[in-house]
Amino acid sequence: MTRQDLSQGSPRSPRWFDPTHQADISAALDSQLAAGVPERGPFTPRPERVRELAELATASTLPARAALLRWGALPASVRSHLLTSWYGAAVRRSSAA
Repeated sequence: MTRQDLSQGSPRSPRWFDPTHQADISAALDSQLAAGVPERGPFTPRPERVRELAELATASTLPARAALLRWGALPASVRSHLLTSWYGAAVRRSSAA
């Protein structure tokens, strides 16, 4: 990767400063909280951590920071769903030649 590639970020990561991504992340966390914070699982943060991140995001005056905090509170399956909705299915490359 070149320095330019690193500054642009991963092609399959949220665009923290994009209002659409911020709104999608916020809506996803709101629906998770409305359904009740799930118990700790292998791919979910601890319930107390979810609540803490949600509170920090609500208190944040920086929308990009709030989106990052909310992202951290989401289970892996929800993150994956959001990434797929934004970018389509991940392209898997085989290392076999």
